[in-house]
Amino acid sequence: MLERQVEAKWRSRNRYGLTNEDLNRRWSNPNQVLHPVIYHTKGLMEYCTRVLQRPPYVFVDYHGHSRRKNVFLFGCSRSGSWSAADRAKPDQPSQYLTLPYLMQKISPAFALPLCSFKVERHKESTARVAIWRQLGVSRSYTMESSFCGCDQGLLAGLHLDTKHLNAIGQDFCQALSMMKDYTENWSLDKIPMGEGIPEESGCMEDDISSSCESDESDFET
Repeated sequence: MLERQVEAKWRSRNRYGLTNEDLNRRWSNPNQVLHPVIYHTKGLMEYCTRVLQRPPYVFVDYHGHSRRKNVFLFGCSRSGSWSAADRAKPDQPSQYLTLPYLMQKISPAFALPLCSFKVERHKESTARVAIWRQLGVSRSYTMESSFCGCDQGLLAGLHLDTKHLNAIGQDFCQALSMMKDYTENWSLDKIPMGEGIPEESGCMEDDISSSCESDESDFET
């Protein structure tokens, strides 16, 4: 995440910047002076969306997670929103489910059942939800990579090192390159039985040490 790399990481802190604020709770209305990286990053995306009429196709905020294992995504769905106005609109699963499905097919570290697409009221100021709601980017995600390693497949019992993370990055780029064809020909039948559609209840996307989004707490990374 940009603002953490610029402000927080060099101070040996994961979530808080120079103003001692959780920077992933400032995306809905960032301050130009207090949150300059967020302010200008969001401004660039707003310019692409509203002036150039070329909105981002995908937005992904990369986090680490110290509770759950493997790699997974948090996205946004109208049907999983706290807002009745969101739920009253038709859902678009082909837009937000394609990327996690492709990652499940490609990446040994990725766990589709851990993905969640809830939009909770107290997450409105996070990057994932703010970009989804304010800029209309339907494929707005948080990607969580575990600090605790994997418990599935070829990587079961292993911690994720830089080699694994590089491989996951390559898998992600491959999934992006495949998205257009899969989105245009989308069908929920494409997901084999056993992989399953992720439940809207499950995952903790917030983590106090990693900056994730949690159903039970206010820990979003």
